[in-house]
Amino acid sequence: MTNTIELTTTEFRKEQKKWLDMAAKGASILICRGKELFMLNKVPTSYRLDDETISLVEEGREEYKAGKTTTIKDRDELKQFLDSL
Repeated sequence: MTNTIELTTTEFRKEQKKWLDMAAKGASILICRGKELFMLNKVPTSYRLDDETISLVEEGREEYKAGKTTTIKDRDELKQFLDSL
């Protein structure tokens, strides 16, 4: 069972290394800011995007900003679009 620790943002800031080390060992850290809760957990490094994926995402954002998008309103339009590929 995972150990869960709840603390305030002030407590987290004072001892960030301690809390990050505990998360690295498997603890779930709940950080409370007013009525909001944030959870700090260790995740595998494979969750990071590689440079190629980041580049593709940026390219897609630029195409979106330039209006190079296709709007599909219903199933028929989706089928027609997919058939055209």
